[in-house]
Amino acid sequence: MKKTFTYFILGTIFLSGLIGCLPKDKNTYDGPSLVEFKNHTLAVNPTSLAAGGIVTSPASQAQTDSSRYILINTRVTDTIYVQLVGPQQATPVEIPFIVRPTSNSTTVTVATEGTHYNLVPAGTRKVTIPANSSVGYILVRPVANSLPTAGDLRRVIFDLDPAGPFKTSVNYDSFYLTLKR
Repeated sequence: MKKTFTYFILGTIFLSGLIGCLPKDKNTYDGPSLVEFKNHTLAVNPTSLAAGGIVTSPASQAQTDSSRYILINTRVTDTIYVQLVGPQQATPVEIPFIVRPTSNSTTVTVATEGTHYNLVPAGTRKVTIPANSSVGYILVRPVANSLPTAGDLRRVIFDLDPAGPFKTSVNYDSFYLTLKR
């Protein structure tokens, strides 16, 4: 018993020494500053999303990091996050975005601004990330009853403008917002 206890103590000391030699995790980002879209509702409890007018099923309408389906007669305002990856800025930063005039889908047609949705403020094409912050918001207000039949879909595609003050993340530079009745 005494021998087993001694081996246990020596083994613990040895393993502690090995763990202490492992490299430290780096918790800071030191690459170039980027901007990207972030779907802040991804991985949120699906029952609370449904109550807020965000569709999470069927699988063909599942959310991704850069897409979301919303119900136009339930969702009053949808918020799309634009995130700064890098050091926060001491002054507000305006990030331009583009609303694509066409949809790249054969099954979902493009939504029309002023008919199916409105941006807040109306017609805006930039999002402001406040000073000492990492997130700005694009506000989209779907127009209730603007789609004629149940199950009808319209898509709004947002692209971060590469001519803005920061590079855009190649993986998250577009956001697909699909409006559903």
